[in-house]
Formats: sequence, structure tokens, C-alpha cells
Amino acid sequence: MNTARPQVPFLSPVVRALMRAHDSLTQLSFWGAMLAVLYLTVVTGWGVIGRYLLGSPASWTYDTATVSFALVTFFAAPMLTWKMGHASMNAVVEALPTSAARWMRRFTMLLGASACVLVAWYAGNETLRLYNRGVMMIAVTPIPKWWVMAALTYGVASMALYFFRHLFDSSLTAEATHSENS
Repeated sequence: MNTARPQVPFLSPVVRALMRAHDSLTQLSFWGAMLAVLYLTVVTGWGVIGRYLLGSPASWTYDTATVSFALVTFFAAPMLTWKMGHASMNAVVEALPTSAARWMRRFTMLLGASACVLVAWYAGNETLRLYNRGVMMIAVTPIPKWWVMAALTYGVASMALYFFRHLFDSSLTAEATHSENS
């Protein structure tokens, strides 16, 4: 039995290159999420040391830690979607017959992609609005609000692409399996 992924002859080299670029960007953003976790750890530690040992808390630690939390979330989410590591309550799907389970998974991927596209659309528009108006977060440290919205837009748009790619792959895998059994 052949366990290799089916080759898709009708996918152009440009589409394959775009998919590789998407995967590379996802890996890069995941490294960004890991750096944000490191930053969050250091800043939180510094905040505690400043407050309790030095008696002089830094005002910027809470504000930048909040942004770091957002970056961790939205830079790591595409990797989880790519690797199918996102939360999935699939007890019902696993109880279904194979054919029905396959269609239920496809429907779930389509639903996930649609929700992500909708959120990315609204977040992208909000990012542009915040950028054009120069809106800052209401906090001690002025941080442009569009930074967080841009991270959210990237994260959910990338997740939508991965849901569509998984949906496409599930169709190819089913076709390959069906044609191998014929």
C-alpha cells in the first residue's frame, strides 16, 4: 500500500511555491510566538523583581505583556491549524460510519475556514481603521492598537488557508484511496 501523499498534477508550480511560502511564514510566525513567550517570561519576572525587591515597579511591563499574550495566541494558531493540533471534539464524528465521518470532517473544515475568513475580513478592516486614525491602547505605555489587530488578521487568515488546504487534501486522499481500492 502506498502511504505517500497523492501527487496533484493539476497544481501548478506557482501554487506549490505559494503553499511552501505559506508554510515557511507559519514556521517563522511560530518562532515569533516562542520569542513572545520568552519576552513575556522575562518581562513578568522583571515586573515582580521591580515591584517587590526594588520597590519601583516598571509601568511598561503590564502593557507590553498584554501585547505579548496576543502575539503568542495569533502567531501560534496557524501552526496548530496546519498540524491539526487545534481543539477538536470529535466523539460524534468517530462514532459515525467512515463515509459519513469523512463528510462531517469536511463540513467542519469548511465551517472553520468560513468563520476564519469572516473574522479576518472584519479584523483587516478594523486594522486599517485603527492605523489610519492612529489609535493607541489606553494604557500607561502608548502602543498602537493596530499591531494587535494585524496579528489577529494574520492569524485567522492563515488559519482559513490551512482549513481550505486540509479540505482540499481530504478530497484528494479520499479519491486516491477510492481509486486504489477499485
